Amino acid sequence: MNIEVTENVSAVSFNNVPLNKTVMEDTLRTVADAGINVDMISMTAPTSEIFSFGFTVNDDDMPKLLAAAKVLRENGVVAPMINSGNRKIVIKTGEMTETVGFAARVFEILNRLDAMILMITTGVDEISMLIRDADADVVVAAFEKEFA
Repeated sequence: MNIEVTENVSAVSFNNVPLNKTVMEDTLRTVADAGINVDMISMTAPTSEIFSFGFTVNDDDMPKLLAAAKVLRENGVVAPMINSGNRKIVIKTGEMTETVGFAARVFEILNRLDAMILMITTGVDEISMLIRDADADVVVAAFEKEFA
């Protein structure tokens, strides 16, 4: 198993977005045009023609992100909520594909530590979590103890 930690990560969230619009596409294009690399992307299931989505960027891209957000607002896109100074923790292991309840164990640890989860994405053999910087050291230590 491998645990990777990335520091200085910003969460960018858009809430109550109309489902019939190209807001997500337009937002990601505007961010790309600003030269910003997007990492994690997360979207909620639509609720009555409304959804929310978000992504992460490096904190160093904040000036470019703020300029992109201005362009988005001028084009009628909902202003994003931005939360900077977080850490992304990725647990990557083949055990995820073979072990029932692996994700449950991860989230039991996060709950026990009262860690604030800002975003989650998954892959076949990994779970990526964006959490507050203040929670990160304790979370990583607990993951290393649990899964070592």
